[in-house]
Amino acid sequence: MKARHPNPLAAAARGYTAVELLMSMSVLAVGVIGIFSMEKVTVASNLHAKNLAIATHIAQGWLGVLEAEATVWDETGNGLANTTWLKEAPANPTWFRPSFVAGSSFGPDFDELGNPVTKDGSFCVDLRISPFNGADAEKAGTALSRVEVRVFWLRDSVVVTPSLTVPEYPCRMAPAQVSLQDQSRFFHFVYLSGAVRQAGL
Repeated sequence: MKARHPNPLAAAARGYTAVELLMSMSVLAVGVIGIFSMEKVTVASNLHAKNLAIATHIAQGWLGVLEAEATVWDETGNGLANTTWLKEAPANPTWFRPSFVAGSSFGPDFDELGNPVTKDGSFCVDLRISPFNGADAEKAGTALSRVEVRVFWLRDSVVVTPSLTVPEYPCRMAPAQVSLQDQSRFFHFVYLSGAVRQAGL
């Protein structure tokens, strides 16, 4: 009796079995999940990079404003009285929140694009000003101060303990609280420092 060869057309028409179909769907699902996970990480990384760039721009802007403000810091008896934000620095160098000045439309709050707003912004600014030399240098018109700018914004996800509450907006937390270890984990930070020099005569 002559052996029969299988018909290739008949084998192709038979199709896939249920097991083969389930295996191919499993492989496809694993690939799709990997792509979605990678996309999520990419979006989060891009958002953080954007926020970091905006916060750095805000800090640089504040340094520039304070350097410009130092041009009216003189030794004629007024001292820092002619300045807006330099005179707000406490005698003991510590972080403080500058006030919003309506005439300048500038203050500690900034929106998600880095534009100044009156309150409840996405970014918040604190300052710390430390004199390098004393009152005698100011009388001589040669005073110099170190200026530090701290820009911070809320993290996307934070593990919160029952005793701590995440603020709705970053500037709603006092500067002293922001510096505490437990509360500081609510935020991302950018720090920049520079120096301002008394204008003199």
